[in-house]
Amino acid sequence: MRQPALFFDFDNTLTDGDVLDQVIERFSPNEAWRDWENAWEAGRLSARDCLRRQIENLRVLRETLFEYLLHVRVDPAFSDVVEWARRRGVEVKIISDSFEPLILHILRNNGIEGVPVLANSLEFAGERLIPAFPFANPAYTRSANAKALHLAPYRNHTIIFAGDGLSDLDAALAADVVFAKSTLARELDAIPVAYHPFNTLAPVLAYLRTGLGQRRPARLRVA
Repeated sequence: MRQPALFFDFDNTLTDGDVLDQVIERFSPNEAWRDWENAWEAGRLSARDCLRRQIENLRVLRETLFEYLLHVRVDPAFSDVVEWARRRGVEVKIISDSFEPLILHILRNNGIEGVPVLANSLEFAGERLIPAFPFANPAYTRSANAKALHLAPYRNHTIIFAGDGLSDLDAALAADVVFAKSTLARELDAIPVAYHPFNTLAPVLAYLRTGLGQRRPARLRVA
């Protein structure tokens, strides 16, 4: 069997709820972010342009924002997944449309270190936030971070991906084994493409511990 490689979305996959959405709602000085979000969901605005406008619109000091994020908990099964992978030399990466400093701050607060994070960039200038998108690709408008491209170097592995949203669809379609919930699950149902449903990461950990592939997806691709 091929060596596995594990990829995880962050918001609402490793966390309970979409942390970035909560940040945008909490620290936006007006309601413009909702219009941009609706335009992205309708396909009238790319994910990159939507996020750039939403983040540049925020007004919050770095210290205030990081303090706000102290309440965020990472699914406790993720630490077990990381430990399982490290013992076997299996790579684990987080690929997210959120921002690297926020994700790393949350991971550290939850005692998780050393997991590579491939996400958007963020700098602070007083109360203004300056986003950058080093992994954006115009061919992938659903995500500001072209997640599927991070999977491409692992084609000789069994790629396992877990995600929840529309921005995860391209990565899910590039993976060998998919765990999906929320919008991603609905999108895969519509295509249809096989996946394992999840609400917490416990099914991912169970899958890894029970032989990688002995369990079939609950939702099966229709021929």
